[in-house]
Amino acid sequence: MSTSERPPKSPVQQVLGQWPLASVLLGVFAGLVVVAFGHWRTGSTLIGLSIVMGGLFRLLPKRRVGLLAVRNRVLDTLVLLAVGIGITVLAWAVPPMR
Repeated sequence: MSTSERPPKSPVQQVLGQWPLASVLLGVFAGLVVVAFGHWRTGSTLIGLSIVMGGLFRLLPKRRVGLLAVRNRVLDTLVLLAVGIGITVLAWAVPPMR
């Protein structure tokens, strides 16, 4: 084995290597659960901030972000940040019902 080759990762290492995507999905799922219990503004904020977190994770090196890397780094980051901030702003811009 030469110095440039690495041994293959085990399935556990491959799954644990997807922690950025897993944390974003967990945050979105938690936000959906909060929305299901009737707190739509808090849940939507949690969803938006989770997506913003994904945009910030996309700034990590490509070998660290795993499946969050879809296109190039700039485009992925801009899209995730824009969508996340948009959801968060929209959640707080809607006036409460009286």
